[in-house]
Amino acid sequence: MKRASGLKLRLLGLGGTPAILAVTGAGLWFVVTHRTAVAVSPQVAEFEFSQMRARFANQRPLIDMRRREVTETSDASQSVAPLRAFHTVVFDTRGGERIVRITVPYWFARRVAGRAREFRWLGQLTFLDDTEFDPEAIHLSVAQLERRGPGLVVYYRHSDGGQFISWVE
Repeated sequence: MKRASGLKLRLLGLGGTPAILAVTGAGLWFVVTHRTAVAVSPQVAEFEFSQMRARFANQRPLIDMRRREVTETSDASQSVAPLRAFHTVVFDTRGGERIVRITVPYWFARRVAGRAREFRWLGQLTFLDDTEFDPEAIHLSVAQLERRGPGLVVYYRHSDGGQFISWVE
C-alpha cells in the first residue's frame, strides 16, 4: 500500500514539473516581449526624451513630482476611454547608461498595484526592471488613473540626467 501511494506522489511530482516549466517559460516570454533595455549615450537619450515630451506638450502630468502626489486635474474627460496599455521609458544612469522601455497591458498594471490598488513609488511603474527611480515616492491610485484616462502619468528628471516618463493609452 505504501509503495502505491509513493508512486502516486512521484507521478504527481512529475506531472507538476511540466506545469512549473510552462509557467516559468510564460513569465520569461512576458518579460522578453514587454521590456527592452539598450545602452545609449546621454545625447541619444535626451533626443528621445525630447520627442516624448513634445508628444505630451499640452498635457500636465498626472503626478506632480515636487509634491510626489496626483495633481488636481480639471482636464479629465467626461467619457473616458478604457485604458489598454501602460508605457514607461527610463534613462537609467546608474551603473551604465541605458534606456529601458516597458509596455504592458493595462490589466497587468492593475495587478502590480495590488490589493491597495495604489502605486507608492516609481519603481512600481517600471514593473519588470530595477532602475535608479525605484525608491522615488509617489501616491497614485488605479482609480485616479482611470478617472483621468489616457495621457501622461509622470515625467521626472534627476539632476545627473536620469529621466523617467510614463503614460497610459
